[in-house]
Amino acid sequence: MLLTLTPPWTFNLTCDMNSLVWLWGILLAGFSMFYICTYSKINLWAKGFLLWAFVLCFLSKAPYISFTMYWSLIAGAIYYVLCTQVEDREPFYKAIQAIFFLVVLLLVMQLFGKDTLLNFNMKTPCILGTIGNRMIFGSFVMCMAPFLLRNSWLNLIPLWLMAFASQSSGPVLSVACGTMVFAWHRFKKERVAISLACVGILIVLAATQNEVQTLTTFGRGPVWKRTVELSVKNPLGYGGSTYKLLFPLYSQDLDSTKGAGEWEYDNTRGKGLAWRRAHNAVAQILFEYGFPGLVLAIGFFLTLLWRSRKDISMLSGLVMVAANMITAFPERSTNMVLLLLTALAFCERKDDAIRSL
Repeated sequence: MLLTLTPPWTFNLTCDMNSLVWLWGILLAGFSMFYICTYSKINLWAKGFLLWAFVLCFLSKAPYISFTMYWSLIAGAIYYVLCTQVEDREPFYKAIQAIFFLVVLLLVMQLFGKDTLLNFNMKTPCILGTIGNRMIFGSFVMCMAPFLLRNSWLNLIPLWLMAFASQSSGPVLSVACGTMVFAWHRFKKERVAISLACVGILIVLAATQNEVQTLTTFGRGPVWKRTVELSVKNPLGYGGSTYKLLFPLYSQDLDSTKGAGEWEYDNTRGKGLAWRRAHNAVAQILFEYGFPGLVLAIGFFLTLLWRSRKDISMLSGLVMVAANMITAFPERSTNMVLLLLTALAFCERKDDAIRSL
C-alpha cells in the first residue's frame, strides 16, 4: 500500500566496491538463492531463473551492477515465497480496491483541473493519479487489474476510462486484450461482438494516432530490433540491470536517437537519445539474461497462466499485465513490482474456493 500510494520520488543506491558489507550482502543473496531453490515449494522455472541470474552475475559485462541488482531480485523472491503462504487473501483484494477508488477520484479531479493536491490547480495535469508519467500511470492501473477483476467485473469500466485517460496506446491495448479474454468466458452470447469492438477500437487508435509509423520508424520498433540483434551477438546475456548502461552506448547510430543532443548517465557520455529501458519486458530480459533466462522467465509465466485458467478474473488480469509488458516496463518500476509478485504468487498457490463467475 505504501508503494502504490507513493508519489514520484528519486533515490540512489550507492555502494562501495571495497566494502565488506557489500561483499557479505552478495554472499547472503547467493545463500538465500540456494535456500529458496532447495526448500521452497515454488515452481522449478522460478528456481531456475534465480540460479541462472546469480551465475550470470559472474559473466556480466558490468558485474558490479549485476551483483548489486541481485539483492533486489532475492528480496523480491523472498516476498514472493511469503505471498504463496498467505491463507486469507481478502485484505489484499480490499486494499487494492480502496487504492483504485482513491486513484479514480484523484484522476477525476485532475482531468477537471480541480486538483490542488498534486498538480496545484494546473489546467493541464502533469501527474495522473499518484504517478508522474502518463504511460507509467497506465501500467500502474494494469498491474491492479488481476485484483480488481477478482472483486467485480464492473471494474472493467473504469479500467477502460483510465486507459484512455493515460493517452498511451499500451494501456488501451492491455485492457482490450484482457476484456476479450474475460468476455470470451463470461459473456458467451456477446463475446464475439465485444471482441470485434475491442479490435475496432485498437484499429481506430492505431490509425488516428499514427501508431504504426511511430512504432516502425522513430519509436520502439528500431530499439527492439537493435536489442534483439545485440542479444544474438551475446546469447548468454549481458547481465542483470546492464541495459540502462550498455544499450545507450551500443545504439548511438540509431535514426530514432539522432538529433536528441548529448546525454550523461552514470559517468558515461554519449550522443542521441539514451534508451535506458527497452519498453518491452521480453526484449530487455533477453538482452540482460540471454536466451536461457528468457526461456525460464516465459516458462514461469506460462505455468502461472495455466494454473489460472479456471479463474477467469485473475487470468484476464494477467493477460492485461502481459500485454502491457510488451510496450512498457512495469517490472522495472518500484511501485508496481510488489503488485506483480503478489498476483503471480496467488496464482502459484490457488485459493481452495475460486469465486464463481
